[in-house]
Amino acid sequence: SPERSTTASEPASATVTSPSAAPQPEVPDPVGRIRARILSAADSGDYELLRPLVEPAVFLSDFGFGAHEPDPVGRWEDIGPEPLETMGALLRMPHAVRETNEGTLYQWPRFDPDSDAGDLSAAEREVFLTFMTEDELVNAFLPDYGYTGPRLGILADGTWWFFVTGGAP
Repeated sequence: SPERSTTASEPASATVTSPSAAPQPEVPDPVGRIRARILSAADSGDYELLRPLVEPAVFLSDFGFGAHEPDPVGRWEDIGPEPLETMGALLRMPHAVRETNEGTLYQWPRFDPDSDAGDLSAAEREVFLTFMTEDELVNAFLPDYGYTGPRLGILADGTWWFFVTGGAP
């Protein structure tokens, strides 16, 4: 099936239905370890497992950026299970690798400002619909901005850089 073909942007090993927290083979060990720890928190529903992973001085969330901003873990906890469920779903999707001013970034999902809804595989659509409505999914791909939906990024050195649920990329 075309969804199982191996390409640089969609490795076959990154199946979206697998409950495994094993790192995708092409992510560096520090990225794989952080990914596995976030998946463990998502699978257990335990926000406290995320607290040691968030470095306030560099972490970006929907609540701001930097050490002076509100604690994102506490805020996610107040929202309920949705942020954890979203993180878990994103990390089970194929990722993209980008160079940034902070270094090499591994971002889930693989979509970016040049993406449109036509880039979605059937399997990716299924995963998105576990934490979004069809309308939310349609609105996550905008003609002028590409993908604007939830995304999570881990730098090559294992720094969890961001988890944002929406807005312009």
